[in-house]
Amino acid sequence: MARELHRAGIATDSLEETLGGVATAIGLEVQIFALPTNITIALGPQSHQRLIMLRLAPSAVNLRRIGLLNEVYDDVLAGRLDYRQASQLLAGIDRRVAGKPPLLRVFALALVAIGVAIVLGAGIRELVVAALIGAATGSIAAVAAGSTVVSRLFEVIAAFCATLIVAGFTTLFGPTNIYISIVAGVVVLLPGYSLTLALHELANQELVAGTARLGKVFSTLLALGCGALLGFAAAGPALLRVGDVRPHPVAATFWFVAVIVMSVGLSIDLDARLRDFVWVFAASFVAFATSHLFGLLPIHGIGAFAAAFVCGTVANLGARFLRVPQPVMLVPALLVLVPGSLSYESVLFAFQQNINSALIFAANAVTAAILLVAGLLLSQLVFPSMPLRGSQAPTRS
Repeated sequence: MARELHRAGIATDSLEETLGGVATAIGLEVQIFALPTNITIALGPQSHQRLIMLRLAPSAVNLRRIGLLNEVYDDVLAGRLDYRQASQLLAGIDRRVAGKPPLLRVFALALVAIGVAIVLGAGIRELVVAALIGAATGSIAAVAAGSTVVSRLFEVIAAFCATLIVAGFTTLFGPTNIYISIVAGVVVLLPGYSLTLALHELANQELVAGTARLGKVFSTLLALGCGALLGFAAAGPALLRVGDVRPHPVAATFWFVAVIVMSVGLSIDLDARLRDFVWVFAASFVAFATSHLFGLLPIHGIGAFAAAFVCGTVANLGARFLRVPQPVMLVPALLVLVPGSLSYESVLFAFQQNINSALIFAANAVTAAILLVAGLLLSQLVFPSMPLRGSQAPTRS
């Protein structure tokens, strides 16, 4: 269960809490120490412990795997499965979580890019370029799945190709907003969600895990920055003067279109089950609606906090009363709310020698992430919920 929870992308503090519930249900005395790349489990009383250590690679969120794990967890806590039967089911999860076809991943990332571009106020040119960059990112991801070298340089290659696509489109068809196009195209690579997760872990006293994940955030931004720098060096400095970073108004109709497009793309990219699509759409809609609504109110300064509280509350209540695994509704909402685009724009501004704007955007990203974490923590305090929900309290079996 520890291995599968990690591979499903569960946060370390939630992973430890869930494993504690499983251990209680099957009558084990355990101590668990989880990190983004390692899980150590001590079985038995402190004077006679047996240690098991799992060395694991960081994993992306997989909603299908989370849904299947929730079913096993639910049955174990309810006494419908013993630990042997549960172990057999867990061993067969890989067969039930087949990898996505490469073309489907390309389609999904193109849809997410289009949805983000609409929200950012893109025109027709920006929509086309963002879709091309999203499709290119999906193609590189497909190659990275079978190549260790490409996998290690994934962010660098994706940012480099994104810059070249913008440069090529600008040369052939005229100027386009490079900030909207690039940010929308590589949005799935931006570490805004990881930044929020790292701060969440730090706030929950998971100091080592939070610090390690924070280091991953900076390394991802550095890789994206290096790729963009190489692209700008190849395209020429004139490309940096093409972008227009002024916000553009977005009509309510286009917001709704963006929600639908992003929901479909995120459902495919996160490998959600077909029956979970409605929850992904609901989470994305709530995130869009709350962020837009609170942005118009006098409390817009803490709009990220209020939006995160509402989204966290909806996810927790859904887990409690609708038996929907909490991440199915929480992760899509956070991917809509997270300030990763601001972080990457700060890197692009730095290349423009606009250090003041770069620092302002970076500070805004960190501030927004802190507000999001505060909202999530408050929602968890008011309406507590675990990432996996059992049908009853854990009992020994």
